[in-house]
Amino acid sequence: MALFRNFILFAFVAVLFSFSEKPADYSKVLPGVVKVNDYLYYDKTEATNLWWREYLYWTKNEYGADSPQYLSIFPDTNVWRSSMSYNEPYVKYYLNHEAYKDYPVVGITWKQASEFCAWRTERVRENLTEQGKIDRAPAYFTYRLPTYEEWMLMYDDVSKLTFLIGDEGKRKYQGMARFNMKRGQGDNMGVAGKLNDNADVTAPAESYWPNQYGVYNIKGNVSEWLLDKNTYVGGAWNTRIDEDVTTKLKLTEASASVGFRCVCEVAEEAP
Repeated sequence: MALFRNFILFAFVAVLFSFSEKPADYSKVLPGVVKVNDYLYYDKTEATNLWWREYLYWTKNEYGADSPQYLSIFPDTNVWRSSMSYNEPYVKYYLNHEAYKDYPVVGITWKQASEFCAWRTERVRENLTEQGKIDRAPAYFTYRLPTYEEWMLMYDDVSKLTFLIGDEGKRKYQGMARFNMKRGQGDNMGVAGKLNDNADVTAPAESYWPNQYGVYNIKGNVSEWLLDKNTYVGGAWNTRIDEDVTTKLKLTEASASVGFRCVCEVAEEAP
């Protein structure tokens, strides 16, 4: 009988312990991301000008101002030039002015975005090691561009939302735009009053309303590069609200309306 009681007690403790264990959440260790599931973390925001400036600064210090490594990672600021409008201030100031440091970086090719993800993986591992926090990170992690399926997972709940907040929202938000997109031809700013989306081009990366995972601007602001080479998705500040933003599009150049964000793939064992 005593043996049976001990067995029951052991089973109870084991069950209680299993309920007390929580799945690992590395979002406080891996910078910039929110947890989606046990193997995937997603950047909370689009990559910003500040992130890219840090990348430029590190590469310049490591390889020199005249090095091909440094010169090859500059965004193409000429993407702002247009025969239809005067955008010279963006050409000159968008990347480097403090006012735009939290805005999404643009003028980046697919190759440049992919190489940034690899660089970021190395720097995060290096920094965690230097801070003595590497044992708190997963055994394996790598930043990369998201697949289309991963992007669609982020877009799922966003797809059900109307462009303007209606009666379902708090009174102070009703009538406001949920996304930084165009209402019509040539209409980048929207109409006057609270219907204005407050952005003639891009907006700060942490603007508007996040999805259920806490990810901002998965729709609108800037389209985003995917893992498939030279493929992007998502709609941007110059995309009409009635366009299908889930269509994968091809582009071999940089654009003023295409940026990117990383996902972080994790595993408890290295592949």
